[in-house]
Amino acid sequence: MKLLINPLAARDGYTPREALVTTRQLAEEARREISQWPGYGATPLRQLAGVAAELGVAEVLLKDESGRLGQGSFKSLGGAYAAAMKLREISPSGRVTFACATDGNHGRSVAFAANRLGCDAVVYMHENALEYKAEAIRQLGARVVRTPGVYDDSVRMVKADAEREGWLLISDTSDPNDLTVMRVMRGYGVMVLEILEQLQGNALPTHVFTQGGVGGLSAGVAGVFTDIFGPNRPTFIVVEPETASCLMESALRFEPSAVGGDLHTEMHMLAAGEASAAAWPVLQRRVDAFMAIDDAPAL
Repeated sequence: MKLLINPLAARDGYTPREALVTTRQLAEEARREISQWPGYGATPLRQLAGVAAELGVAEVLLKDESGRLGQGSFKSLGGAYAAAMKLREISPSGRVTFACATDGNHGRSVAFAANRLGCDAVVYMHENALEYKAEAIRQLGARVVRTPGVYDDSVRMVKADAEREGWLLISDTSDPNDLTVMRVMRGYGVMVLEILEQLQGNALPTHVFTQGGVGGLSAGVAGVFTDIFGPNRPTFIVVEPETASCLMESALRFEPSAVGGDLHTEMHMLAAGEASAAAWPVLQRRVDAFMAIDDAPAL
């Protein structure tokens, strides 16, 4: 395990640059949209008493996304919200095609949106992405395109192909000028709003652990918490695989960065090698520590 304390972490006022990523108000806008979808309901905030006792802490809470919209994915909200907003924005006269790259979860969210909205979807998945994740995406009516290389290669491939084919790209990474990328992160903020309601006025958690990947989900969660609580926000720790620790690498370099190699990990959904530049304004100032672990403790 590797642990990096972030020297840039701050508890001062939420900045305009961060507010372009997400805010409480933007998360509330996302929730107003998402709450109208069939099957929407707040996911459980579970008390893990046994884990808390083992660790010697007062309480451990788990935001259980496994039942969200029937998708079995911790990323069900972001891509589906961004896709819905994009379609409404362009008001197309004909049938449109959403496109994205995925390790499995973001693509499933985009495919869910396409299925719900009567659109087509094409999802690029690298050659080592899990087949059961690909099949779940196909079951929603999307076309899966297998690509050589790693996740970050599929991101570049689908962007080029979407431009050529006229597809609507629903990316969850990289471009800080892409409103769609920002909307993906704002969709994740709905989880924070639900958590605060579920706490029912009880003490705010002292520490919040989120998965790494490219950083979008972590930025969506940390940003909304910080916008609401300011200096009283929780301590944020981002956890990622040692073989794909692009966020820790970014913290070491003080800018969005990449790591090389085959990125192989049993934490398949987190096998990303390039940090999202769009998420970095929040991550660099609000994540207090970056943790990289090998597969054994994850399993």
